[in-house]
Parts: sequence; C-alpha cells; structure tokens
Amino acid sequence: MILDPDGFIGTLLAIEGIADARAVMNGPTGCRGNPAYFSDRHFPRENSLNRRSFEEPFFFGQSRIPCTYLDRDDYIMGSTEKLKAILPLIADKGDAFLAVVNSPGASLIGDEINRFLSDASLDDRCMAIEGAPYSDPFSHGFDITITAILRWLQLNRLPRIKNRVNLLGFSMYQKYWQGNITEITRLCELMGLYVVSVPGGGSCVAELRESTTASCNLILYPEYSRKTAAFYEEEFGIPFVISPSGAPVGFGPTEAWINSVAEAMGQDPAPALAYLRKKRTHAFHQLSRYHHEAGYPKRATFAVRGDSSFVYPLTTWLYEYLGMLPVSVNCTDGDDGEMVESLKKFLEIHHLSSCFQADARVVPSHLYFGDSLTGKDLELSGTCIKSVELFNRTTNDVYFTERTFLGGSGALWILDLVFDAIRWK
Repeated sequence: MILDPDGFIGTLLAIEGIADARAVMNGPTGCRGNPAYFSDRHFPRENSLNRRSFEEPFFFGQSRIPCTYLDRDDYIMGSTEKLKAILPLIADKGDAFLAVVNSPGASLIGDEINRFLSDASLDDRCMAIEGAPYSDPFSHGFDITITAILRWLQLNRLPRIKNRVNLLGFSMYQKYWQGNITEITRLCELMGLYVVSVPGGGSCVAELRESTTASCNLILYPEYSRKTAAFYEEEFGIPFVISPSGAPVGFGPTEAWINSVAEAMGQDPAPALAYLRKKRTHAFHQLSRYHHEAGYPKRATFAVRGDSSFVYPLTTWLYEYLGMLPVSVNCTDGDDGEMVESLKKFLEIHHLSSCFQADARVVPSHLYFGDSLTGKDLELSGTCIKSVELFNRTTNDVYFTERTFLGGSGALWILDLVFDAIRWK
C-alpha cells in the first residue's frame, strides 16, 4: 500500500510554506481537513492559537486553508457565489500572498477564477491555480508550484551579490525541516555565505523577491527543486550546485557537500570542516566507549524508503561508517534520476544490489527509516525493532528542542537513534 501524499497536497503545502502566504481551496471540506491541520501543526503562525479569529464561514475554526465547501449543487451551477463570498473575507486577514487552488473535482467546473480575483481587486496579490498536478508525486507538485509562484511574483532582475545563496528543496513535509534549515544555514555562515531565502521552506514574500540577488542556488533535495533551479537559471542567470553525494546526511556526505559548495562559491571550507570535525570527534569518543561496553552495530540491518537524495547518502554512510547492512532500499515516487543511479552503482559495487527495491514488509531488519505509518506497522508485526520517521505524517510526537537530520548535528542525532535501536537488539 502506498501512503505517500500526492501532487495536490504538494501544491497546498508549497503555498503554505511561504510565511506570509495562504492557500485557499475551491472545493469540498473533505479535501482540506488534513492539509489544513497539517499546515497549522507543522508551521504555526503567530495568530494560529487565536481560534476566535477563524470562526467565520469558510474557516470552520481552523486557521489555515479556508475552503468554499462545494456541494453537489455547486458542481452543477458553478462556485461563483461562494468564490465571491470567500475572497473579501480572506482579503481582510492581511496575508501578503494568496493562491486559490481548485480541488480535483472543482477543476472540472470551469469557473473563471482569475475574473473573480480581478472583480475582488485581489489580482495584485492572489493567483489562481486552476489545475494542480493531482496525479503527480508530492515533490513534483511542490516544485511546480514554487516555480509558478516565483514566476507570478514577477521578480525583479536585481544585481547579484557575491556570497549570497538560496536554499532549494526544503518543505514542511520533511521531518525536522526547520532544524535542517538551521543546520545548513550554520554551515553556510561558516563558509562566509549569507542565505537570502528558502522558497517554500518558511521564507516570506519579501525574501522571495530578494532571492534574485543570490549568486548561486544550493539544491539540497533535487526532487523538490529541479524546476525551481531551472527557472532561476533561465530567467536570472543564477547557477545551482548539487553535491554528487546527495544531501548532507552523515559525516562523509556532509564533508562532500561542504567541499562542493565551497568550490562552487570560491569560499574557504576550513571553518565548516572544523565544525564538522568537532562533531565527528565527539561521535568517535562515544563510539569507542560503546564498542567496549555493549558491542557495536556492525552487521546490524536496516531498511529505508525516502527521497532518493536522502536515501543515497544515508545508505552509504551507515554502511561505510558503522558497518550496517542495508536489506531493503527504496526511493519514493518522483525520485531524482542521478541520485538513483549513484545509489544503484554503490549497491552494485558492494554486492548489495538485491536489496534495491526489496519489500521492507518481507525482509526483517533491525531499523526502518521511512514514513511513520509503515514503520509502526513493521514494528507491530515484528519485522523491525525500531522505526525512524523521515516525514511529518503523524502528530503524536512533541519536540521542544530543535532537531535535524543534516550536517554534523544531524549525524549525531541519527547515531542516537541507531544505538537506541541496537540497544533493544
């Protein structure tokens, strides 16, 4: 069973990932319940706890993604009246950017949303997305939507400033997304780089407008940002950098990422590498003591399913650094072709090709990295001992400290999770 969200959810969360933007759904209430709750849960705004501000029609007590609650008559007569009613209401909320998104069913009605936006004097800050990529993977929907928003904003061609960068590929769907951005920003600052914006990853509209001052785009997750990077390059001549080792997951891939960025930007990687070395030394001292006291996770097995740019570095690092054996390696739909080929080549070199696309429900493992729903199912069935959530799917975990999967701090957190699982072994 595939439990991944689709391109429609990717479209909504791309809009909601802009700090002062709001997605407005033209569709039935059933389509907005989960994404509205998700956005408020994983990217709460300052006013999200003031529920009395959202008791009006179309919000139904939830602060995010108001909808026109279409019913059967609207599919016959059109959604004109509800669109006319909802637009003035959302205009009063003070958002810098709005996007009206048709649900799959509403896209068949044929209402001229752009005309309604013009009549409501909202066409200067509200765009219409009349047909989202409903059947595409989440990452494709996210990427296409961010590109469309940047194009609609008609960004100015500003002078590019050396040492300024944008971070591409971050989404609130990714586990610890804010902590990941903080860690990558820290590494950039250690290399003398200034992060201008993170499109779809918490930046506001003003920061998106300033993003054209960047001299380079750093792609962390190409699945979520290939089209966005192409837009910046074609329209503004801003090049992009992708580490051949994938996202900076683990010490080795992080070092490769630092060197790739430093080389492309002409910066000194030494301060960032020193920071990483400090984290690596701390891990070494812990590992050496654990090895003598309670054994080592060498030959412990793991299964993983996630974005290809995350799966590739995680697999290589766990195998080379800890001696763990992959038994099931899968990438979600919308994978990046280059990352998948690098992953398959790595597995082939180490005679592990049989684990590629193996079913984690059939092959037992000590640790499963992937979505939490599958992970809990594997735990309950005894197929794995512990699972590690890579995506924000369930909401039962509450964290008060910022965590990350990326960089040196992320490597230490992954080691915490691995050794906790091995302890149960």
